[in-house]
Amino acid sequence: MKSRSLFLVVAAVMVVLLAAGCARAEPLTLGEKDTGRTVDLSAGQKLIVRLPSNATTGFQWVVADAGPMTQLGDPVYKAPEGSGAVGASGTQVFTFAAGSSGAGELKLEYRRPWEKNVPAEKTWSVTLK
Repeated sequence: MKSRSLFLVVAAVMVVLLAAGCARAEPLTLGEKDTGRTVDLSAGQKLIVRLPSNATTGFQWVVADAGPMTQLGDPVYKAPEGSGAVGASGTQVFTFAAGSSGAGELKLEYRRPWEKNVPAEKTWSVTLK
């Protein structure tokens, strides 16, 4: 009887530990003020980057170096809600997933894509570990 109870307790603990190990970390959302930060991500964890952008100027954020991240789909431009102003600045949203080896740098540049050999207007980056 004691060995059966002990077996059930050990089995329950193993199930809890297995479930905890399989759980994915919540997505991490970063913005303009997070540039220069160091972030710690788990393998497969999603990273959402939200940066101010004004599509009417021709400028947009582009990935200069994804490091160990995989970009999930194309970036999405979100116009400001309810402003009604033509040419108002919105937000560009990128979604990435961390690779199995998370060390490196994620770097985005704010530029006009057709302008070659012109420095970026702004840069945004985080160190990943």
